[in-house]
Amino acid sequence: MRILLGVCGSIAAYKTFDLARSLVKKGHEVKVILTRGALEFVKPEVYRYLGVSDVYLDQDDFATQGPGVLHVELCKWAHRLVIAPCSANTLAELSQGSAKQLLTTVFLALPLEKPVLIFPAMNTQMLYHPFVQDNLKILKRFDLHPNCYLAPTDSGLLACGDIGEGKLMDVAVIEELILSLNPKLKTDAPQVLITMGATKALLDPVRFLTNPASGLTAALIAKSFHQKGFKVVIVAGEDAYKNYSYLAHFPFIKMIKAVSTSDMHQAVIEHFPMSKIYLSPAAIGDVEFDYKDEKLKKDTLANSLPLKPSVDILKSVIDLKKSDQVIVGFAAETDVSDEVLLKKLKSKPCDFLVGTKVHQGGLMSERQGFQNANAHYRIFQKTDVIFEGELAKEELAQKLVGLTSL
Repeated sequence: MRILLGVCGSIAAYKTFDLARSLVKKGHEVKVILTRGALEFVKPEVYRYLGVSDVYLDQDDFATQGPGVLHVELCKWAHRLVIAPCSANTLAELSQGSAKQLLTTVFLALPLEKPVLIFPAMNTQMLYHPFVQDNLKILKRFDLHPNCYLAPTDSGLLACGDIGEGKLMDVAVIEELILSLNPKLKTDAPQVLITMGATKALLDPVRFLTNPASGLTAALIAKSFHQKGFKVVIVAGEDAYKNYSYLAHFPFIKMIKAVSTSDMHQAVIEHFPMSKIYLSPAAIGDVEFDYKDEKLKKDTLANSLPLKPSVDILKSVIDLKKSDQVIVGFAAETDVSDEVLLKKLKSKPCDFLVGTKVHQGGLMSERQGFQNANAHYRIFQKTDVIFEGELAKEELAQKLVGLTSL
């Protein structure tokens, strides 16, 4: 991807060194435009040392080097324009259609079908000034620029010493949005429902039973469907909700936290009727305890704890399925043989079943599936095996999008 990064006058400008370096390391071509204000905080040479292709200043738009007009040529070159951090001054110029700087001129000359991502950063009082709020409202209007994404700011300790809103969004989240964001989604886009991570079977206020599922597979599936043009609802286990909370910054991705299997079941049943596709990569707990409101004492514990089956979410969804809905079940098993997976398909006849070989690891075994970047999969369509082998989880996500969104 060819990324044009605009950096404005904010103390947060130094964070774009990490952003630029990371994007270059991942194989993307990056060019940088520095505003006059940005030069008070960062130096062009640093970006060049970090591997960006070119760094441009305001006066470069009037240089006579090479054919063409610089701001037009940059607009033709770039796949995406990213402005981070965006100062209050540049925000005002963008919202009013000003072309006083190279960066704002590029913004105006960029074809509307190309995405623009804007990440503001400023003092809290500036952020909430009525004029700044008006400028933000203008840039949020999709009818003015259908592919312009305006990010929220974070809260915390600001450079001035105040604590409040206005911090630049975390650089890792900015990178995720740059690489995966689809700002073209509309409210009438089809919806996909995805479960994520591990649920917890609560024993008492301080103890629970769970598993090592991280939610990575679900996160990659969610981003792949978002890029394809789907609205996404994610019902996430408590830990996965925390680890992948950045997904809620994507347009039309909704995150719902579910601690227990019962919580997840309730949220899934609520959102399934509005969903075209349901995928269940979450490692949902099969059992639950009779929860106690107070911590169980050692002297009251027996040699075993009474267990009961938890609600079967996939079965509940299959019972509610309509003819135009697609259900993808997941089976995390140490044994992914035909015998095991076909038995599961017989009891829960979903459209596709993804069998994943898993092991939490230990002294004699390597971890498989859980928290790894790849895994061994067997994919069934009805009762036929349509894929078997090792895949990166990102490849699995793309494969499932292709299978279900035809």
